[in-house]
Amino acid sequence: MLSVHQHWDPLKVMAVGRSYPPEFYNKIKSPRVRDVMKRIAIETEEDYQKLISKLKEFGVKIIRTDLSEDPDVYVNNGMVTVPPPMCPRDFTAMVGNKFYMPGDNYGENFDVGMVMSEMFEQIYTTEGNDIAYEISKEIEDCLEPNNYSPKEAFIKLKSRMKRRGWKKDGETDIKIKLPRGYQYKYRDYSIDASAMKKFLNFKPMMDKIIASQTLTIGSNFKFPNNKNYYSFSTIKKFLEDNNVPIVYDTYVNSASMTRVGKDLFFSSMNIINEINKEGFSRKWRNLFPDYNVHAVTVNGHSDGYFCPVVPGLIMSIKKMKNYTETFPNWEVVYLHNESWDKVGKFLKKKQNHHLKWWIPGEEENEELIDYINDWLEDWVTFVEESVFDVNMVVIDQKNVIVNGYNKQVWEAFDRYGITPHIINFRHRYFWDGGLHCITSDIAREGNQNSYFS
Repeated sequence: MLSVHQHWDPLKVMAVGRSYPPEFYNKIKSPRVRDVMKRIAIETEEDYQKLISKLKEFGVKIIRTDLSEDPDVYVNNGMVTVPPPMCPRDFTAMVGNKFYMPGDNYGENFDVGMVMSEMFEQIYTTEGNDIAYEISKEIEDCLEPNNYSPKEAFIKLKSRMKRRGWKKDGETDIKIKLPRGYQYKYRDYSIDASAMKKFLNFKPMMDKIIASQTLTIGSNFKFPNNKNYYSFSTIKKFLEDNNVPIVYDTYVNSASMTRVGKDLFFSSMNIINEINKEGFSRKWRNLFPDYNVHAVTVNGHSDGYFCPVVPGLIMSIKKMKNYTETFPNWEVVYLHNESWDKVGKFLKKKQNHHLKWWIPGEEENEELIDYINDWLEDWVTFVEESVFDVNMVVIDQKNVIVNGYNKQVWEAFDRYGITPHIINFRHRYFWDGGLHCITSDIAREGNQNSYFS
């Protein structure tokens, strides 16, 4: 029976992602953009192959995600909306002997309006706290942009709210008094929270709700949402051939969950998870009744923030106060100002241009072209030589794959008898995926252990 209990047990089977081939970019008219994207595609696959070769040295079986040979499969309304299936870990996890992955109902088995209503209920019934203040500020900025502080936004939002009777089963719901500009366009000046998304600029909040439910970062339209082509067919067949139980569309992934034997540590994506922390914790406990479930306050995928490398050793790019509670007596090596902290300037630039080379008519956009060219001319070398990720792949307790050299890491590895193997995934910040993200372990040797009393 295939299983994974701890991610430092000897690795046997690994899923590895893939990106679009260079031919995919043939339709881009501008040679300046087309040639850069082709080069990125070639170098991305080169780095995949280096990783695969290293894993095969340790006898690991490789299964890759699937990619259609027809580029039009990924095109909607004239532009590509689906990034390539590069990061299987962002959507999958082997927990014990069950594999969790996307299926036919991915992104469709939850109600955004209902989640929004529950969020308003939380705000309505609380006397106020930092989380309620923060989310109130974001909601108020959608309703009526202003310079309120988070606490002032909370007070203002609550002043708009009142409870109303709900016809179904005598339940109640919250309705919101909208800004005055809406009274002429909409007869009733008040509206329930779930309907607000129909006409207000609630996209930022809706995106956060979808991300909180699916535990994804970046685009909410990544490859599981593409109904034209299923990128997990080969993985699914391998699991079925080996009689592995598959659980679909529960949004369990080992980018936001850390498996440490009997204990599972779940991170939150954003403020939506935080305001309903108990609801999400209840979901995890119901899914994994035989495990100890821990909710960890990390905004985003936890594998970008910390990595329990082997029993007793954690690599972390940020100080988190709860390590002493969640991993008592473990050594924590802090890598200050590494990973995402070092590339803030690039990420800010990327936020404005991410995926815009897919859009027809943008081929001669000089600002866009400069951005793409800058990636190769300035950022790739900087990232390759200067940025260390905790997003690493543990082969076993003596061997770990990392993206580069770091003195603190090497010294810690030496103390624990670990050999580092360098595989630089050069375009990881361009694609939003480090070594850990672009893989997903399907089978490891070993039995489940308990590391905490």
